[in-house]
Amino acid sequence: LKVAGISKRFGGLQALSDVGMTIERGQVYGLIGPNGAGKTTLLRMLANDLAPDRGTLKWSENTDAGYMAQDVSDQFLQKDSNLFDWMTSYRQPTDDDQQIRSILGRLLFSADDLPKEPHVLSGGEKNRMSFGRLMLRRHNVLLMDEPTNHLDMESIESLQLALDKFAGTLFFVSHDREFVSTLATRVWEIQAGGTVVDYRGSYEEYLASRGIED
Repeated sequence: LKVAGISKRFGGLQALSDVGMTIERGQVYGLIGPNGAGKTTLLRMLANDLAPDRGTLKWSENTDAGYMAQDVSDQFLQKDSNLFDWMTSYRQPTDDDQQIRSILGRLLFSADDLPKEPHVLSGGEKNRMSFGRLMLRRHNVLLMDEPTNHLDMESIESLQLALDKFAGTLFFVSHDREFVSTLATRVWEIQAGGTVVDYRGSYEEYLASRGIED
């Protein structure tokens, strides 16, 4: 991905200012910064979910990006469906019903859960279903905004293990220091005023460069 001079403003707030960088395949980018700094704005632009006021973003032709928003509730409004049908809508041509049931089982949904309507799920259950959607799509780039929201410690650890094995490129926003430390091979710090500082190294190296004790 090549990012050239992108900027975004919301009213009087400069969310991003003249951001430019080249993104390397296979890296894991942890996006950090204070609330309101522009992390979600940048991730949405990478996902082509939000257009910059100026500047360009150009993905390579073979990129297949999957995006998980911070709030996924708008994807679970169905009242005439069930969990199996919801997951089936994201299957690939080679996926059979057993593959769908297998993924639901790995996401800790039992056979008794399958008749549930999507809108009755808790926040954590909706996030787990969203992980299944990304798994079925087999993306080579993942864009995830606060993926640990609503998850218990066991689920967070399982998510860390799964993402650590992911062979593609990963961008994620998180305030969870351990999650960032475990996964990130590069750190993007979104600072006040909308600038982005790219630290080419681990989260521990980022902290050391800022004189911050973990």
